Order: sequence, then structure tokens, then C-alpha cells
Amino acid sequence: MLYGYKIAAVCISKMNEEYIRLFIESLSKTLNSQGWRAMVFMTGTDLYSHTPSNKGEETVFDLMDFSVIDAVVMLENLLFDEECREKIIRRTKEAGVPMLVVNGLRDDCNCLNFDYPGGFAKVVRHLVEEHNIRDFHMIAGNQGNSFSEARIEMMRSIMKEYDIPFGDDRLSYGDFWSDPAILAVRRLIDENRLPRAIVCANDVMALAICQELLKRGYRIPEDVIVTGFDGIEEIWYSVPKITSASSNYGMLGKMAAEICIESVEEGVRNKKYYLLPELIIQESCGCPMLNKRDPVEYLFRQNNVFNRYYHEAGDLNEISARIKLCDTLEQVTAELHDQILYCIQVFLKEECINSSLDPTVQHSATTFGEEVYSILDTNHPEHEGSFIKTKDLITEMESVLKLEITPIFIALHDIDLPLGYICYVYEGYHLQNHLKMYQNAMAIGNAIAGYRNRHYQQHLRSVVEDMYKYDALTGLVSRSAFITQIEHSMKDCSKPLTIVLLDLDGLKYINDTFGHLEGDHAIATAARCLHEVCGDGICTRYGGDEFVALLTGPADPDKLHKELTEKLAACNAASDKPYTVSASIGIYTGTGESIDIMITKADEIMYKEKAHKPNRRKMIPSGD
Repeated sequence: MLYGYKIAAVCISKMNEEYIRLFIESLSKTLNSQGWRAMVFMTGTDLYSHTPSNKGEETVFDLMDFSVIDAVVMLENLLFDEECREKIIRRTKEAGVPMLVVNGLRDDCNCLNFDYPGGFAKVVRHLVEEHNIRDFHMIAGNQGNSFSEARIEMMRSIMKEYDIPFGDDRLSYGDFWSDPAILAVRRLIDENRLPRAIVCANDVMALAICQELLKRGYRIPEDVIVTGFDGIEEIWYSVPKITSASSNYGMLGKMAAEICIESVEEGVRNKKYYLLPELIIQESCGCPMLNKRDPVEYLFRQNNVFNRYYHEAGDLNEISARIKLCDTLEQVTAELHDQILYCIQVFLKEECINSSLDPTVQHSATTFGEEVYSILDTNHPEHEGSFIKTKDLITEMESVLKLEITPIFIALHDIDLPLGYICYVYEGYHLQNHLKMYQNAMAIGNAIAGYRNRHYQQHLRSVVEDMYKYDALTGLVSRSAFITQIEHSMKDCSKPLTIVLLDLDGLKYINDTFGHLEGDHAIATAARCLHEVCGDGICTRYGGDEFVALLTGPADPDKLHKELTEKLAACNAASDKPYTVSASIGIYTGTGESIDIMITKADEIMYKEKAHKPNRRKMIPSGD
């Protein structure tokens, strides 16, 4: 329960299909009337291809929070990935939440199915009883397909009931598709076996067969009766209009809602429910039409859908391209605020806004992490740029549920890696809105992936540049970076510049006696002392044990020398090393001279100091 409402989570795909929209509309309205609410978790495709991209899509189901979900509805025939289906069922059972599988049969769940064989029987019986047909041929679906085989068995049963001959020669397979169905009817014509009635296992085959027969000069239904099954929208506008049976998804959604409520309130489990398809009587069997639909209205609607989809696809591509070139997340949000994106919230995983994280790797312990970043909220833009707990799903959820809006979630992903998710909060159930959901998600996901990849590449370039810019051991700028940086300082020849050159004493002795790790420590100590004294300038490791600092303006050589010497002494006093770190120092100030000349002069000063130093071995503390 959430904010006082019992919640039914619906797991589906392809809400761009009209029959799925009808199912969700009917289910949601029925639940709302009983104080429940629905949340829809959707994939754009049916996961049939089992691609890595499918894996990215199905991460949307990981958003389901079973601490607030009271029932789960899964349309099994719309999710072809068995592993995905089993994961949903396993999580639901582990949470102790009742499960309703729609269009599937399982022994461990409540199941709701259309009585497809019963609906198919209605069509066949109509031909026998109303038209006295006794000469049949059936075009089945795929050989071995369970739905096709059930319809074949029903056909055989009815033929036996009415004592009508029906051998194997009266059965062909059209694979539920147009081309194989056309080949099947051509064989009947070529072999002079065309029957009085052709019964098809679905409408797609019936439509194709009608067109083939008409093309060859046969009249429908005068010469041949043709029927279909499924009740797809095209049968209302074909010539002739096809007699069929319709699976009423609006009624199916209503029943699904009622079963969810029953399963919670009465504890009903593992029960099987069936809904009988409705007979559609039209021209292809010779009956007068009971209902007529305006083909002009249909064509206008389809043309409007196509044009809108086509133009918005172009607009989305432009938005996606601009997002990939954005420098900041604020710019991304501004680009997403376009009139074609409305009633929508977009959330990104926290790792997706961190440009230093590899975008090809999952970094969070859970699919979407503990928090997500709101990058777009068209209804409440004041929430943009903030984080919410992932389990909260969206901002203003209580208001959404109170308004009887059904939130629809779809994952954003880059191939198989989740990037975040979208939530649509449409008021109403208009097909135009549902048609564009997957289209929007694909474009936004592609844009975010491109933005993220580009910024990670920029981060890598910066890292590589820093590798060359800074010395790994000392953290001072590299010699090449030092030369590049001093070019700017040398442009103003009127200003005096000071070179401080520091050369480590006895590094070979430390390496040979105490090891190279200790030699590295001595180098790092000398570099740190130089940077602490001359940090206002540019400090570099100029050679293996030689360091240079460039200071702008005049300097007091004696003061600098004293500060450096005292810094080294302090480091030695605080150290427990069996050696002292000592350096020879050369300091030179000049105006208008080249950097090479200044370093040479500082080098000469440094070597004079080094020449007067005692033997390095004598600098080891006594007793060591």
C-alpha cells in the first residue's frame, strides 16, 4: 500500500499497441473505482530477440518495490524472455504478493486467458449452423505452435460433431503470416481443391488470402467464404470485411483488476479464469454487417499518427544530437524542455552524472542505485537538479495517485547498461501519447549515453594530460609542461624573473646504500621543500635529482636559500631515516634573458656551492 492506496504493478511491453492501451485503461479505471491504483512497468519491445539491448530494457522491472506493491499482473505473451518472466515471478513469490499471469498458464499463479479455442469454435459453428457449410479447409499457424494446435483440435472436434469430413488433406499451415498463407491457397487452386470455406487461424492470413483470391477472379463470399480470428482493426476496413472473433482486451483488463482485488481481499490463489472472445459477423461469410466503421476516419487517424511520429522522430534526433554536445547537466535539461516532451519525469543514475566513472561498467550495487537524479520534470520543474530515493520512483507521487493517474515506467539504457528511467504521468489514455513513449525513451537514452561517453572521454584526456603535465613521484609539473608554462611568463620581458635551482646531494649513495625506495623518498622530500618555499611560482622536476622553480619578480637569494635550507633541516629532524636529505642551491634573477641562459647561470651558482660541500658519506648520522 502507498499513500493509502493498494497498488497493482503491471508488467507489459508494447503499449503503443491499441489493444494494450485498452487493457491498461480498463484495468486502471476498475482499480481506481475500488480505491486501488495501478503502476505500469513497460519494455518497448517484447524481448523476443534476446539481445543485450533487451537486457537493458528489462531492468525497468527492478524498479518494482514490493514493500508497497499489493499485487502483480504480468502479460506473459508480451514478454518472450523466459528468464525475465521467471525473475518477476520469483521476486513476487518471495515477497508473498499475489501474482496474476495474463495470457499464460502456470500452476503456481492465478491465470487469466482468453478461451481461444472456444472463440475459434464460435466462428466455425457460425459457418456450419448459419450457412450450412460442409466443405472446409483450414489454414493453421505454425506447425507445433500451441495456439495453432489448439485451434486445429477444436476444428477437428466440431467437424466430428457435425459429421463433416476433415482429413489431413483439408489442413494447411500458413505460419500466422501472409506469404505462407498465400502459398497455401495457391496450392489449393492449382490442385483444384478450393473449398467452399477457408477457415484461417488468424486475421492476417485471412486478409492475405482474400486479396489473392480476388486477384485471381474469385468472389468472396459467393465463390469462397473466408474467416479469420483475433479481431485486428484492419478487418473492419478490408474488402471484403472479414468475419472473425475478437479478443476483448478492455474486458480482459476489467477482469484482471477484479482478480487482483479478489486475490488480496479473499486470498484466492492458483485459480484459472477464462474470457470467451466475441464473434464478429461481417461480409466475408455472406452475412449483413451488424456494425460499420468509417474508413475515412480510420485513414485520417492512421495518417495523423504516421505524420506525427515521423516529424517527432526528426525533432527527437535533433534534441539528442544537441544533448550530446552539452557541457553541463543544466544544458541537458534545457534541451529536454521541448514541446514534444510533456507529462514526463526523467531520472538518471547517480553514476551517470559523474564524468570520471567508466560508462561501460555498472558501478552501483543495485540496478539503479540508492538515489537518482531528476534531470527533467515537465510538470514540476522546481524538482529538477535534485536527488530522490530510487524507491520513491517519482516526485509528487501522492498527487499523481490522488488524481487517478497511472504512472508508466520505462528504462533508459545504453545497450545492456541501465542509465535511469522515465515515468510518464499522462492524464487519460490517449493512444497518441502511448505511441511515442518508446520513441522518446530510445532518443533520450541515446542522448544521455552520448553525453556521458563524451564527458568521460574528456575526463580521460584530462587524466592523460595530467600524466604528462605532472611528475608522478613529486607532483611537480613535468619538464615539458614547465617549458610550456614559462613561455607565458617570458612574454613580458620588462619584468625580472628569478630561477631557483635545487640539486639533490648524494642521491647515488642513498640508492646504493639504502635502496631506490629511499632514493625516491629523498627526491620527494626535496621537491616538497621547493614547492613549499616557491609554490607561488612554477616548480618542476627538471632532471632525475634536479629541480627548478621560476618566480616572477625580483627575489632575495639569501632569504630563499635560507628558507630552503631550513625546510630541509626541518624535514630531516622529523625523519627517522638513517640519512639526511641535502641539496645544493643556485638562485639567479634576470630581466630579458632567455630561460636557458638563466638556468645556466643558476646552475653555475649551484655547482660552486656543491663544490664546497663535505663528502656525502659524512652526512649520515653518527652511530648508524
